[in-house]
Amino acid sequence: MKITNPEALMAASISRRSLVKTSVIGSLALASSAFTLPFSRIAHAAADLASGNVAEKAVWSSCTVNCGSRCLLRLHVKDDTVYWVESDTTGNDEYGNHQVRACLRG
Repeated sequence: MKITNPEALMAASISRRSLVKTSVIGSLALASSAFTLPFSRIAHAAADLASGNVAEKAVWSSCTVNCGSRCLLRLHVKDDTVYWVESDTTGNDEYGNHQVRACLRG
């Protein structure tokens, strides 16, 4: 690409600060389109469950992180997609019948 009028290019009033501001705004706009907030997904899932038109099932799995224990996880699945994960909610915290709660890694 050949610049035909270098004086016009040098006369443009672009400062370093305005270039950085424009770059930051452009990158934030680009990055914000890549991420979504989970609130709308949770609200849609709750509305679908309330209407009763979605077949949902809960399956058991375990967390196999390097800590050595195998914490129980209950996966809520609909349309072969895991929508949320919860710890063990069975049992009543009595001796011998305690809940096996997963840690923060699970």
